[in-house]
Amino acid sequence: MACAHGEVAAELVRGAVGDAAGFELLSWLRDLDLPDPETLLSDPGAPLPERLDRVHAVLGSVVAYVAADGGAETWQRAWPLIARVARRTPDVAAGAARSLAAARPYGAQLPSAMLELAPILRAAGLLR
Repeated sequence: MACAHGEVAAELVRGAVGDAAGFELLSWLRDLDLPDPETLLSDPGAPLPERLDRVHAVLGSVVAYVAADGGAETWQRAWPLIARVARRTPDVAAGAARSLAAARPYGAQLPSAMLELAPILRAAGLLR
């Protein structure tokens, strides 16, 4: 009877680093289900993780993606996602809003989603 590919990989990992570290790594890999930043920017209704640490990681990846892209249109598409997260967890959204505001490309128009975020941006020191 042949082992499934996942079982073989699990045995190799645990054999290489030991059971404790191997189980930790395998658990991390199994739970690595963060959505792609471009998917979130293209589909504002795309599902977000439930856990706040993962939402924080997702927002960080979106801000990094937007900064690397450097385009005004991509920057503007990120704000509805930040606003969506802010409705659920404003403290998590505040850091991403601050980073995203700092990455504003020259000439980028302020999106209407920023109005919804005014209290968060004020708390982050970005508005007076």
